[in-house]
Amino acid sequence: MAAAAPLAAGSSLSLQLERQRARTWLGIRIAAAFPVLGWPLAFLIGDGSETRDSIGGFLLIAGIIGLFTTWVFIRDWQRGFAGKLLDVVAAEQPGLVHIDGQRQVAARAALTSGDIDITAFQGVGLVEPFATAQVEHVLSGPVGRVPFLLTEVRLVNQEGYQVFRGALAGFATGRGGEAITVVGRDWGLIGNAVARFGSTIERVTLEDPTFEAIFEAYGTDQVEARVVLTTTMLERLRALDTLARGLSFRCAFAGGRILLAFPGMRWRPSWWLVARPLAGWVTDYRQWLETLIRLPSRIIEVLALAPSARSGATSPAGPARPLAAAPAPVSVTAAADEPFTGGLSRIVAGVGMALIYIASGTLFGGLAAFFGWMILREEGWSAIVGNPFMPMIALGLLYGIGAVGFGAMRLFTFVRTWRGPLRGLTASGWPGARRRT
Repeated sequence: MAAAAPLAAGSSLSLQLERQRARTWLGIRIAAAFPVLGWPLAFLIGDGSETRDSIGGFLLIAGIIGLFTTWVFIRDWQRGFAGKLLDVVAAEQPGLVHIDGQRQVAARAALTSGDIDITAFQGVGLVEPFATAQVEHVLSGPVGRVPFLLTEVRLVNQEGYQVFRGALAGFATGRGGEAITVVGRDWGLIGNAVARFGSTIERVTLEDPTFEAIFEAYGTDQVEARVVLTTTMLERLRALDTLARGLSFRCAFAGGRILLAFPGMRWRPSWWLVARPLAGWVTDYRQWLETLIRLPSRIIEVLALAPSARSGATSPAGPARPLAAAPAPVSVTAAADEPFTGGLSRIVAGVGMALIYIASGTLFGGLAAFFGWMILREEGWSAIVGNPFMPMIALGLLYGIGAVGFGAMRLFTFVRTWRGPLRGLTASGWPGARRRT
């Protein structure tokens, strides 16, 4: 990778980034002026005449376009600025490679080959099953002879909905058996029950009550889990949790790998910084990126994965074992901020039809029950056979019961599968697991 220019005050790169920020900020203000000024003006101009209403309609459409353009300007600036800064800081770390997600061939190669690949995160209790990985940035390279991968990524399931957005990290340690051990934050009795809903994976009791209040551990092999989760390892995981600032930090020990997920971790600058000159914030942002880029080596240090920390180790870490189940292929693409694919859209799609069925069944079934009760009250039980409206009432009741039941089933299915990474794990490992050849 070509050496990047240092980001010093007055340097060519610093001046280039400041000019880019200033141009972007100017474009945002111009684009934002269309909805801010155009929409009120459109309502003032429109008076019912064809010409004035046409002008008002044009201003309304121009405002919508301006609003969308503002969003595009901000996202492009954030992505581009983060990429340039990552190039600068990564160039200072020997052996470290930064790959922008827009370089799809290089990003795909980094995420689908070597000892650590994106498929290693399938079915290990860290993220929900996914079909596509939309990549923002990738950092890769050996750290202390330990191959690692650190990527900011958006994972999308088969239905096209986002199931994870944040950072994933993986390290090939060459140690560990075929079992899976998962450690995450303790979210309390109800939170933990929801997290493992639908899974038969066994909970691992941590001997130290201090860590019991912090972590919740699960494992497919109790013996191996206790070998891995020593007091020292739990202390290092707590230090890693503090270091990464990941409130939903979760890690898995599987197949000679240590895999980590940091939901919500984003590497781009906050959108509102585009309005401020670089001199007021770029130093702090660069320091944050440097901390992020040093995260792999700190993880190696904190988790004691370096060869010098391994008893009797004089050679690089051995190859990671293939995981027990062959994961489905994953498509790797560049990052895309697609509308209507986030968590809210997924909730609406998953719950909306279920609620419609329940509401429809309740309405028609309730009306049928009400009128049936009125007829029985007036005519007695003999009306069941003699009254001509009873067949329609019976159909209404059947429809109501069926619709409510169907909607409840869909709602239950959605709740069971919503954000439940642990659900794919059982006490014996992956469902239908088989060893790769």
